[in-house]
Parts: sequence; structure tokens; C-alpha cells
Amino acid sequence: MIYQELSDNQKKLVKRLFILLIVLVIVFAAVYTFYYGALGVDAWKSVRESEKFQISVSGEGTVYAVPDIAVLSVGVRSQEKTLKSAQNENTQKYNNVIAFLKENGVEAKDIKTRYYNVNPQYQYDNRPCPLIGGALYPCLPPEPPKIVGYEVSSTLEVRVRNLDSVGNILDGVVSAGANEVNGPSFSIDDENKLKEEAKKIAIERAKESAKKLSRDLGVRLIKITGFSESGGYPPIYYARTMEAFGKGGGDMPAPAPSIEPGQNEVKVTVSVTYEVR
Repeated sequence: MIYQELSDNQKKLVKRLFILLIVLVIVFAAVYTFYYGALGVDAWKSVRESEKFQISVSGEGTVYAVPDIAVLSVGVRSQEKTLKSAQNENTQKYNNVIAFLKENGVEAKDIKTRYYNVNPQYQYDNRPCPLIGGALYPCLPPEPPKIVGYEVSSTLEVRVRNLDSVGNILDGVVSAGANEVNGPSFSIDDENKLKEEAKKIAIERAKESAKKLSRDLGVRLIKITGFSESGGYPPIYYARTMEAFGKGGGDMPAPAPSIEPGQNEVKVTVSVTYEVR
């Protein structure tokens, strides 16, 4: 009854509003269907992904090479009653060591200061407790420690590229004033190249292992889904430590040692994960 009482213009407006409402309902239904349909597809994909089977294999590659660098730790330690005397002595011997290294083919880029330390030397009160008439009396309070001298130490890291000269350099730096020498440790200058070679070998072995495993399992390799690598190589050490304290430096008349660098082992391990069907 109400609709019949409306004017023609009002009836047209009601019809338009009704059509618009229907259109909005249809659009909403379409968007709703599309949105939740997409969620359903994603969920289905997730289920399918979780159903995929994978296998993991590993491979190891090893390369051997002769080291071409010897690394030395060369130190000068000086002890004197005054700080100035200790620093002067240490500086003189330190500079003598550097001069000797440069004169014997070690480049400035291969000489690096690692440590420089100044430490006071203390004397502590170690008086025993008094013993009177066979009875032990309470000890007197100790006196505070006294500074009786100073110790100055400086340490160089030296990289020797001519391995034939390592023995002479070891003895030469001691003669020049060094009284703490450790090493040498041997390494290879171009480590990355050898590591890449070892990694290639490791990958090929992992591939062969994956092929064999897939045949044994009766599955087919689809694609690689994961990869990791680890490894490196430890240096081979020629253990030698020389210490020669005193103002006389390190006069060591013994002949220069024969240095044998041996071989370094470069080892890389890879792990590869495959999707299979």
C-alpha cells in the first residue's frame, strides 16, 4: 500500500536503490568467494608442499698444497730499574730487529706490531711472622708493594715468503736483540683458490651420492632445496720457542735450523638437500 501511494519519481528512486542493493550483494558475494577460495588454494598448496619428500646428502673435498708463507712471532722484552732505561733498550733492540728483517728480504707490509706493553715490577713484603721463645707471634701488617723496576715488551708478527730463509731469519732476529721467538706457523697465501677447488670436489661427491641414493630408494631427483658448507684447514706448526733474557740479547751460536713446511690440508664439507618424487 505504501509503494502504491508513492509518486512516479519516488517509485523510480526505490527501484534504483533496490537494484543497487542487489548489485552490492552480488559484488560482496563474489569478493567473499574469491578471497576464501584463494585462501583455500594457498592452504592446499601448503599441504602439497608438506607432502613433498626430501633427501639430504653430504660430500667432502680435500686438496693438499705446500705452504708458501711462514708466520713468526718476534718479541723483545726489556727489564730495567727505570722506565726510561727499559724503553730505550727495548726501542733500540726492536728497531734493530726490524732493520735486520728488511735487510733480509722481508717487506714492510709483512711486518706488523702486535703488542707493546709496559708493566711495573713490584717487590712484595714477604717477611715471616716473628718466632720468639718457640712461640709464633701475630704477624705485623705487610708493607705496601714497592716498584723496583719496569718491564717493556714489544711483539712483531712477521710473514716470511721465502721459506728457504726462515732458518736464518730465526737466528738473525735473536742476534739483533729479540729474546722471544715463537713459530713459524705455515700457511698458504691464496687460501680461497684452494678452498674453491676443495668445494668443487665436495659438490661432485655429494651429487654422486644423491644419484646413488635416489636409485636405491627408487625416487627421482627434482631440484635442490638446500645447501650449506663448512671447513677450512689448520696450519701445520713447526714448534720452536726461544727466550734469551739479559742485556746480552740472544747470542745463539748454534747453526740455523732446517725448516720443513710439509703440506697443508684444505678440507671442505658440503650438505645438499634435494626434493624427490
